[in-house]
Amino acid sequence: MTVTQPTRLARRRASVATWLLLVWVSLAWQPAPATAQPDRVVAIGDIHGAAGQFRALLETVGLTDSSQRWVGGRTTLVQTGDITDRGTGVKLVLDLLMRLESEASAAGGRVVVLLGNHEVNNLLANMSDVNPELLASFETPQSTTRREEAYESYVAFMAERAELLGPLLPEPLSQDAWMAAHPLGFLEYMDALGPDGTYGRWLMTKAVVAKVGDSILLHGGLHPTKSPSDLSDITEQAHDEIEAYHRYKEQLVDRGIILPFFTFEETNTAVQQELNYWIELVSPTGPPPPNVDAVSLSRSERELVDTMLEMGNMRSWSVISSDGPVMFRGFARWNEDEGPALARELTNRYGVARLVVGHSIPSSRLITSRFDNQVLLIDTGMLTSVYSGRPSALEIVGDRLTAVYLDRRIPLVDAPRP
Repeated sequence: MTVTQPTRLARRRASVATWLLLVWVSLAWQPAPATAQPDRVVAIGDIHGAAGQFRALLETVGLTDSSQRWVGGRTTLVQTGDITDRGTGVKLVLDLLMRLESEASAAGGRVVVLLGNHEVNNLLANMSDVNPELLASFETPQSTTRREEAYESYVAFMAERAELLGPLLPEPLSQDAWMAAHPLGFLEYMDALGPDGTYGRWLMTKAVVAKVGDSILLHGGLHPTKSPSDLSDITEQAHDEIEAYHRYKEQLVDRGIILPFFTFEETNTAVQQELNYWIELVSPTGPPPPNVDAVSLSRSERELVDTMLEMGNMRSWSVISSDGPVMFRGFARWNEDEGPALARELTNRYGVARLVVGHSIPSSRLITSRFDNQVLLIDTGMLTSVYSGRPSALEIVGDRLTAVYLDRRIPLVDAPRP
């Protein structure tokens, strides 16, 4: 018999498991703390699954040997996010960084991994930028059977939803179309990057921003008027939002509105379809948004509608908004008239010499210093097959900043301390 929804016991177990996970995350996660100036800091930007280039770069900057073992001693390595998506070596990079964390710590060094927008996407089950070829590395001997069962569940689920939503629901995907959208390894990747998965749990212990000596490092940037004075608030808000999304998703699964393996896009579509149903139910002749108070709703119905309306506001969340710390591109886009003063306001506010970010690739594909050396752009398109760039690292030793490439080292600036 095909099971289209979790049983009551399974849902209860899932709810308990999710609660335990949130407790674990709250205990395991520690914000990347401010530290004294290390003797040497190496910052590396967007990797996007470019495992070979990343390994070569780590050897070039003297952090690993030819066996990818940590030889960097007391160096602090900061990776500013976007490990995942686009490339095919995501699993290799994740496994390497997870191992180097412990090896560096044992040697007196440190590996700091920060969340970028693509890690956030994966944590929210947004699969839009996942390279289909990557999914093969997550296949198991059970993948074929599991995918077939998932499709059967999808067909039965859509039939049940059609009875309720009628013409509001589009025709289900054909088997060929659904299989093409869910290649082998897809479900396993969703699990691995989900709240209970090996990589999902690890990523949910990571900060969004780190203050290391006289530098602030993060993925996108800090909006001059929308960033809090306390950097730890940035990560706390991001984690709260990701955890809220998974609570919402669990409620939707429990109410039969989505299936557990629905992606971010599939979930949003299902929520909109359900809201359209409520609009029709509450005010069949009136314009949206619905006046839900116009009819009597049970407590559970009210909670469901409230959840779906809250999900409609997710675009304003810090982890999704273009003004948020993982998406902001102002550091790369500000012109030379406005940029220096805006950057100075931020460096003064946080008491640092510089802001180091990835996310935005300079046209030169080189590490770029801006605004009197207050901003360093370090995403140089390491995934060459997509961005036609090069692997690079920013080395900070005292006041000396050096751009390190596989074939050369270029001194940048002698930036003053604040």
